[in-house]
Amino acid sequence: MRKRCPYCHSYGVVRNRRALWRRLARRPRTYRCIDCEASFAWHDPPDPTTGEEAVPRRVPGLAQRTRRTAVRQWLAAHGAKARAGLASLRQRLWGAPIEVWVVKQIDDDILHLCGIGTLQSEQGRRRVIKALKQGDYHGGVRLGRTGVVLNSRLFTALPPLEALQLEHASRACWQGRTWRVSHVPQRCWQHEGRLVAHLGPVSDQAGLISSEDVSIIREHVDPDVVPAGIVAFQAGAARGDPLPGMGGRNIQEAGSRGRLTWPPGGPDLP
Repeated sequence: MRKRCPYCHSYGVVRNRRALWRRLARRPRTYRCIDCEASFAWHDPPDPTTGEEAVPRRVPGLAQRTRRTAVRQWLAAHGAKARAGLASLRQRLWGAPIEVWVVKQIDDDILHLCGIGTLQSEQGRRRVIKALKQGDYHGGVRLGRTGVVLNSRLFTALPPLEALQLEHASRACWQGRTWRVSHVPQRCWQHEGRLVAHLGPVSDQAGLISSEDVSIIREHVDPDVVPAGIVAFQAGAARGDPLPGMGGRNIQEAGSRGRLTWPPGGPDLP
């Protein structure tokens, strides 16, 4: 026999999903009518005319009362820890953002660190975490709170937050050793060349700051080479400037009368 709604007598009755604590406490299932949007428990649906219960509530037996008492005692003793565990499980399974440290470059004893980033990928959460642990993640990385999303190929490593401990602004512990930290500014996030670290102010303290390596450019620059030819700069020689062809008399008359007059034959345009 198909279930009918006690309010509108419709057969469009669907079963609601029970929460985990309702399953542990063996709470009865609830149903919802898709026509009148009414929610009710099937064992005691109220009468829509009198407001009384159409089916009397069943008295729980000794075994059911014992189970309920045991569940209440367990929740009273371990409720806080259970709620924390469920919250952690919910964050891991349903859409919690995956945050990582963004390492731009790794030197002998220096980590060029961009900061904390959030992974942006259309793959499943489990696949992303597995690829991240294997060091084979390919996708987008959103840097900090800037909203800038960059490709992971621009960075050397993306260790999880728990894998890299930042001791203070200039030291970090990762892979069982201590590293010096060089902070990478935003202008170098998309730089695909080599970075060098130099001393600079970091959060009102002395620290390492990364910048582009321009030593290769300097090697190709010869300071003894003098450019051939002489460049002469003349007044009024800019393109589009109509003043070079004007005589001194016309300019003087323009200043006295408040208007410009051209010499005979029109202006001399470049």
